[in-house]
Amino acid sequence: MPGHSITDTDHIDHSDVVTKFLELVEQYEQNKYNCTTGTNFTLGDGVIKQYGKKRFKAQALVAVNRANFLTRIWKDADKNILSSENFFFSAVRSMLEGDPELFAAGNCYDKQEFKNYRLFCPYSHRTEDGRLNVKDLSVEYDYLGNDSEWFYSARVKASKLENFNYTIGYIQPRYNGTHHDERIIDRVISVTYEHGHWSKPYFDCGGGNIWMMTYTVPFFGYKNGTFKFKGTSGIDIDLQKVDIDQCPNIPGSTERNVFAGSAKCKQETTKCVPIEGLGFRRGSYKCVCKDGYYFPDISASPRYYNGSEIEAEFAKKERGELTRYDTFVCEPCAVGCDTCEDGSPCILSLDWLTRSLLLGISCIVMCCIPLLIWFSVQFRDVKVMKAASPVLLRLIVLGAFFLYCPLITGYFEASVLTCILRCWFREIGFSISYGALLLKTWRISVVFRVRSAQRVKISDTDLIKRLLLIIFVFAAYLTARTIAGPPQVVEGKHYNELKAFQCSADWWDHSAAIAELLFLIWGIRLCIVVRKAPSEFNESRFISWAIYNETLLSLFLNVSMIFLQHPFPSNPDLVYLVIFIHTQLTTTVTLAFLFGSKAYHIYRRGKNDENSHTTMISKGGSKKSKSPNNTYNTNLLNNSNNISYSDKVDDAECESLLEKDIQEEFRRLYTQLEYLKQRNMKIGNRHLQHKLSAMTEAAQKDTPNSVPPSPAINGKRVMINLDIFKESTDL
Repeated sequence: MPGHSITDTDHIDHSDVVTKFLELVEQYEQNKYNCTTGTNFTLGDGVIKQYGKKRFKAQALVAVNRANFLTRIWKDADKNILSSENFFFSAVRSMLEGDPELFAAGNCYDKQEFKNYRLFCPYSHRTEDGRLNVKDLSVEYDYLGNDSEWFYSARVKASKLENFNYTIGYIQPRYNGTHHDERIIDRVISVTYEHGHWSKPYFDCGGGNIWMMTYTVPFFGYKNGTFKFKGTSGIDIDLQKVDIDQCPNIPGSTERNVFAGSAKCKQETTKCVPIEGLGFRRGSYKCVCKDGYYFPDISASPRYYNGSEIEAEFAKKERGELTRYDTFVCEPCAVGCDTCEDGSPCILSLDWLTRSLLLGISCIVMCCIPLLIWFSVQFRDVKVMKAASPVLLRLIVLGAFFLYCPLITGYFEASVLTCILRCWFREIGFSISYGALLLKTWRISVVFRVRSAQRVKISDTDLIKRLLLIIFVFAAYLTARTIAGPPQVVEGKHYNELKAFQCSADWWDHSAAIAELLFLIWGIRLCIVVRKAPSEFNESRFISWAIYNETLLSLFLNVSMIFLQHPFPSNPDLVYLVIFIHTQLTTTVTLAFLFGSKAYHIYRRGKNDENSHTTMISKGGSKKSKSPNNTYNTNLLNNSNNISYSDKVDDAECESLLEKDIQEEFRRLYTQLEYLKQRNMKIGNRHLQHKLSAMTEAAQKDTPNSVPPSPAINGKRVMINLDIFKESTDL
């Protein structure tokens, strides 16, 4: 195809330019012995910049050195040497012998510049069997025309001698073979790498019969004291030994690659990777799967698509033939996989069955919370409920509800929102529930430890104010944490190398855990203080048990979380199970301590009332069963005045029963007064000694040796002494 050329300035798609060029490269290779002599087919300047000016500069300097050598030869050498063709043939052979990267080298003379020859061009090149062949290239084609870019460009540059430098040196010849003669000034024109010219890639038909690039630089003759252009010194690079890169340029790369982006990889799922050693031909690349995709044939080796095969199938598609080009794609990896070799999962699948079971149990327990609130309202007038402050009990139940909520948020896959909600529910619930418990214990400790005669009164309203302050401190911490350092979802590795995602644990979480433990340690101290305080229904004991339980299990939870968090092997299901167990063993047990005992007392009270009512009916109201409730005894004494003979009640039997009850009450009162007397004397309250002594004497006098004259009078005395006892205990 003489005279045809494609350049990178043609107004067609760049990828099409490269594709057509490389297709013709292969065609010329297949028909190289039927080509037309010359160097007509070329590509643009991109290849020159990519390969000539960078990779093969060292080879080009061989031609530069030879040009300067020839310039000196034609200026100073003997005429016998200058007329020897073998000398110049040997010179070009030596250029190839020193560098295996060179395919050919030549010194081509201008018209009538060597002897009487019109043209003369000693040229040496490598043959297919690796030997060096030397010949006169001018015999095969005329390179004086403008079509021979490599010669024409050098001659144009040499026409302007002012662009070249002169080298001035000295020569000291031998004199009579024994010593040096005087120095002679040597002034000669010289060339550098910049004075040379890289040709565009071309098919050298008639020369090396290959695709090549040529670097030429002029050398000069010397006549009548003047230098003039004499010929070119050049080298040829075999492009079949040059790897081309059809892959896209790396982002940010400033290196020009004329072949970049011409690969036919499916860019959606594959990426291009150049293959070295395939030479100047299409398909010198492979299409490997991108990260997040895998090769469909997992048994194949190697796992990539060959560029040569892709180029062939793409050419079929362009011709409208049946092709497999669209099958050269990779399959997406499972969700969450950065890289994979097959479709296996990379993320640990949560055990939804176990999680659902645990959440179902938690929801059943949470459904009991409205029942506990109803219980505290329904029996609010019962003595055991009044003593426990129903309002604070409801607040404890509210806090327990928040403590159960992390099990709901933790049921779902970890996200920033669920991690934030888990922190809020945990801390707010803890501050409400255990804040109320500790404040109840604190009130008991204050009343129990008072040493003055003045009565100390701390109402529920006072406790609620302090509780709001505690909640505010926790809420301020949570707000700061949410704004400054919200919890994140971190990626860990399970034991089976699958990814697992869970909420992060940082110094915010550690600070909250330490604050909770300090708060509970303060509660333990209060429990120790009030351990001997008298309590009618043992509520202080149950509160202490709840606080001890929460402290020990919180320590266990925090230590467990250290080993269940990153960078240790992650297991979100195990974390969820630990949180479930901790919640049930703390919150549920605390509610059982507080409300279980009260429900038991109320049940016992109702049963005793029923038995008492049945006994009174059977005896006509003449007898009564002993009740543990002092209020019941007092009411019975007050109602005894209403008994009449018309009811057929045995008065003697009634008086006997009342006498025994009153004596028992006085014995108990006397024992308690003696205990208080001794206790108050020990702790330094000597101002109460006389008052307690007087009360003891009054109790002794009131203890009857015979039947009291009237049950009503004895009942009155009992009530008076009970009031005195209550006043003393308040003091």
